[in-house]
Amino acid sequence: MANDLQALQQRFGARYPQYLLAILMLSTMSVVLAATSINVALPAIMADFTIGLPLAQWLSTGFLAAMTAGLLLAAWAQARFGPRRTTQAGLLLFCVVSLLALVADNAAELIAVRVIQGFCAGVVQPLSTVLIFRVFASGGRGQALGIYGFGVMLAPSLGPAAGGYLVDHFGWQGIFWMPLPLCVLALLVSQWLLPDERECQVKRLDVQAFIWLCVAIFALLGCCAEAQRFAWTEPRVWLPGLLALLSGWIFMRRSWRAEQPLLPLGLWRHAGFRSASWVALTLGFGLYASTYLIPLYLQTVEGFSAGQSGMLLLPAGLLMGLASLTAGMLSDRLSSAVLLCAGLLLFAIGSAGLAWLEQGAAFLLVCFWACVGRIGLGVVLPALNTGSLDILSPQELAQGAGAITFVRQLGGAFGVNLLTFFLEWRQRAGGADSLAVLNAFKQSFWLMAAVFALTLVAAYGVKSTRS
Repeated sequence: MANDLQALQQRFGARYPQYLLAILMLSTMSVVLAATSINVALPAIMADFTIGLPLAQWLSTGFLAAMTAGLLLAAWAQARFGPRRTTQAGLLLFCVVSLLALVADNAAELIAVRVIQGFCAGVVQPLSTVLIFRVFASGGRGQALGIYGFGVMLAPSLGPAAGGYLVDHFGWQGIFWMPLPLCVLALLVSQWLLPDERECQVKRLDVQAFIWLCVAIFALLGCCAEAQRFAWTEPRVWLPGLLALLSGWIFMRRSWRAEQPLLPLGLWRHAGFRSASWVALTLGFGLYASTYLIPLYLQTVEGFSAGQSGMLLLPAGLLMGLASLTAGMLSDRLSSAVLLCAGLLLFAIGSAGLAWLEQGAAFLLVCFWACVGRIGLGVVLPALNTGSLDILSPQELAQGAGAITFVRQLGGAFGVNLLTFFLEWRQRAGGADSLAVLNAFKQSFWLMAAVFALTLVAAYGVKSTRS
């Protein structure tokens, strides 16, 4: 029985695009939940394993970095094994390592689990945008991307909300079994709804390039993490930085020369794609860094519990999803540049509002400014997908979707890492007392606002075919 996309459309009829969209949302949400739910558990994990923030932040950045690297294997894996088998293998491995986290004895084992989880998430996630573009080729892409974006944007906020409750009642271990029901459901449904089509001739995977990329990403993250504790002149700081530069240069050189590179650098010949990449970096930074910073601020400065911290992000996440849905519908009518500028400006205003708050601010006031920022993020995602891919040829769609997602996740990984560095630096500079901690958080929110405001220049250069 044929199981390619055309055969599945004939078998399930006119509603197959909606069925496919549902399973794509489900599979993506199941792994994205794990990306942010860890943030509300960091204080509990730090206390349980007696570790500081520079090491604890690897639970977040390690996941995001591995997810970023895994994105570049997604296109090859889907061509070699097909969308169905690639998704099922990724989800199955994700489930297995999540269970292993429950018996972890130290922070290193827990970080290793998070790295493998992130790799699985990176392989699974890029499939969705490509299939949406293919199955909605006759129209409605913007609306479909908006609906998909609703789930993708909702998951990072549902994670801390549900995770906070689990941490309060069952300990940090609850974070690791929380995504499992969704993963199992996605595994079962994908057997019927995902296409099982493979390319006859698949280019050989450039394993060396992938290894050099992983070395570059993790060495640079290690450099920034060690710089939080030691001077830049220390070998344990500058040696990883030097290794990152060397590895990155080798990876770029191989990518330029390869017939089918892991990262297709030729995509950046489009001016609009270059502008979209800057916006994607900022989006990843804002989405993951704010989801990391806000729960930490609420528990460290305001004395909230993990559950309360997570619940504050829940209404913000719902509004973010609704904003993404609305922006997806609007992206079929309005310029991508207009929507991107509006979303970036809203997030900058929300971050400035959080920076303006003083200790003891009302829960609803903190929630309000978080909601303003989340609405901005919700507006950006579908407009970014539409604006970045509309300028590419049909043959470049798969590569473009993977590349823009790669850039967004790269922004998330290094955004969390650099924000942690900035936070620790400002705390030490202020004297490390309670006032210094408050001011460090305020300055970090101001930093996010400034980054998003500056990205308005790049957003104006993202021109879709409807611009």
